[in-house]
Amino acid sequence: MHHSLSLLFVTCSEELADGIVHSASECGLHPAYSLVGSAQELSRALAEESWDIILAEPHVAGMPWQQILAAVRRVHEGIPFVLVMPAPDPQAAAQAVHDGADEVLLPADWHTGAALQRLRSQAVLSRRQGARRRSRADDEKEWRALVENTMVGMFRCRPWGELVQVNPAFAAIFGYRSPQELLNAHAGKKGPHVPAAEIKELLPALRNEGLLTEYEMHAARPDGSGVWLSVNARTIRGAAGEISGIEGTVEDIGNRKSVENMIVRAKQEWEKTFDSVPDIIVLLDSDLHIRRCNMALGTLLGRHPRELVGQDSRKTLFDGGTHGPVLDSLPALSRGQSHTEELHLPALGGHFLITFSPLFTGTGSDAEPEGTVLVARDISSRKQLEAQLRQAQKMEAIGTLAGGIAHDFNNILGVMMGYTEMSMDETTEGSAMQRRLDAVLSAGRRARDLIHQILTFSRHEEPSRHPLNLVSPVKETVKLLRASLPANIAIDLRTDTVPPVNANLSQIQQVVMNLCANAAHAMRGPGGNLLLALDSTLLTAEEARPLSVPAGTYVRLRVSDTGHGIDPQILHSIFDPFFTTKKPDEGTGMGLALVHGIITAHGGTVSVSSVPGQGTDFTILLPATDGQNVSEPGGSLRHAGSGIVLVVDDEKALAGVMADMLQSMGYTPRIADSPAQALHMVSRAPQEFALVLTDQTMPDMTGTELAARLHAVRPDLPVILCTGFSEGLTREAARKAGISELLLKPVLRGDLAKALACLEFDCGL
Repeated sequence: MHHSLSLLFVTCSEELADGIVHSASECGLHPAYSLVGSAQELSRALAEESWDIILAEPHVAGMPWQQILAAVRRVHEGIPFVLVMPAPDPQAAAQAVHDGADEVLLPADWHTGAALQRLRSQAVLSRRQGARRRSRADDEKEWRALVENTMVGMFRCRPWGELVQVNPAFAAIFGYRSPQELLNAHAGKKGPHVPAAEIKELLPALRNEGLLTEYEMHAARPDGSGVWLSVNARTIRGAAGEISGIEGTVEDIGNRKSVENMIVRAKQEWEKTFDSVPDIIVLLDSDLHIRRCNMALGTLLGRHPRELVGQDSRKTLFDGGTHGPVLDSLPALSRGQSHTEELHLPALGGHFLITFSPLFTGTGSDAEPEGTVLVARDISSRKQLEAQLRQAQKMEAIGTLAGGIAHDFNNILGVMMGYTEMSMDETTEGSAMQRRLDAVLSAGRRARDLIHQILTFSRHEEPSRHPLNLVSPVKETVKLLRASLPANIAIDLRTDTVPPVNANLSQIQQVVMNLCANAAHAMRGPGGNLLLALDSTLLTAEEARPLSVPAGTYVRLRVSDTGHGIDPQILHSIFDPFFTTKKPDEGTGMGLALVHGIITAHGGTVSVSSVPGQGTDFTILLPATDGQNVSEPGGSLRHAGSGIVLVVDDEKALAGVMADMLQSMGYTPRIADSPAQALHMVSRAPQEFALVLTDQTMPDMTGTELAARLHAVRPDLPVILCTGFSEGLTREAARKAGISELLLKPVLRGDLAKALACLEFDCGL
């Protein structure tokens, strides 16, 4: 049977309980009930079971009903309490209701359905209210646990900021052991260690808006440490709409701020790295428009990188060049492959090695191309160096070729110039024939100097320097120039008395020839004036410092013309190797580079000034020297001697002319056309020969090797060595090899006479 009521009777009268239960059953209520007759039984029944209605007599076992009510209320505050009076007493009943009884049953009500129904309804209501109370209690307990255990700080404060309630998390965030410790420490204050500026900004915003979300602020803890907070708060308003308080949450975002700061620093470092990389880096979208670029590109284009975002790279980067390789690389990029090209980009002013790499969204199988990363390295300098290297290799090949044929050229010149000199001795002084032969000899000297210059440039010959007065070389060069320059170019030569300089004659002549040839080229067509001025000047320390030379006396040579001048934009490049404005068939452009190299090697300086349309002025400064034995180019030395001289040369024509020169000086020449023959002749009669004149380059044996073999036969035999060039054969090396004199081909009679005279007077190497 289902019991709709549970009744607890506090009475010693079973008759009373049975009567009420019987009446309830007749009404269809079918209650379950129990009787208790003492305080102990009451406490046990209340603790063990839940009851819908408590019914008690005014006095039970010495307990007044008020004591019974108090015991019930301590356990079940909402259970209906019914006082069952054994006799009618309206006044006592009214007082009982006043004192806390929910219902009073008089004897007349025990058997009435109305009383029982009312009690039933009250019991149901009581049960529901009890359930609600229990639910509220449980909810409150859970809420309190949530508030107490959450990691988010919660607070409630007065409108001016004084805290009135906080949870443990709030206290812990601010460095306190408990909420009470925090509240005690800050009673009457506006929050714990929150800067006044923050309070001044935060509270008015709350009052005006009524809500504050994710407000970030920095506060201090009692130990001096700081904490970053995220605050969410709202205002509490009273019935009249006034602000009665503020409540909200506080979250410690220190870790998040640290991560954010790390991200910011990483972003800044990445941007600094991105912009400090000298290579161009560009991020392109799928349409090849610029999404981002670094400072390297902005610097080249003279614009800030932000201004380039969104521009079409095919116009910005590849305009004037070609963007075909860019388009050609797209299929490879879509497959995740990089593509590298060397491109000339006029828009960027140079050659670049460009790598196109795909940029993907997602990873793995979900990766899809969304753009391109372009990295461009400026290789203009490398390309220029490669071009210079190729040109240098060509020049090296030319030098090798020049060294290879110089021997033959010098032999040919030796024959021509030797016989020309001897033919001049047979002509009448001042005759037309003598002038013609002198012109042939001068041309031979120019050819000889030209070969020496080529050999010097190709590093087959290390030029020697001696104290030299520049007046004669400059005059001699001008004399040669007059015959070769057009008639519409006038030459004005001005020379003063100048001190000597330590220089190489051939190189100085080459410098003058190159500068004059450059001037003549600038005045071709209309002609003009060519000025050569030679004087000396004293440079002070202030004047010498910008020229990077020491102070002192310098010989100054000016070569100026009235030609078309030099474009200021290329003026700084005219001394660069291989730089030229000439057409391919007009020269290599090495002339001025050679001038600069020679003068710098001599410890001097060369400077240039030019006005377009008016002309150009080159100024050379060479340090003066107080050296003795100043070299002066002069005529042939007359020398007379005697004795047998062995001439060794595989070139019969050259051996013949050398023999004729020796014979004209009084010597008796003998010719050997090979080193082996010469060695045989000396071995057969060692004391017969006064000296040996030998070529250096011969089949089977060099001149120095022959000298060593001859000295093994006769140690005191003088040997004069003739050479066109020899990389490693310096005068010092020749002296160590036992060579008495070293002559450079082509050998003129004056050179040979001087060498013979030095041998006679023991002034050789």
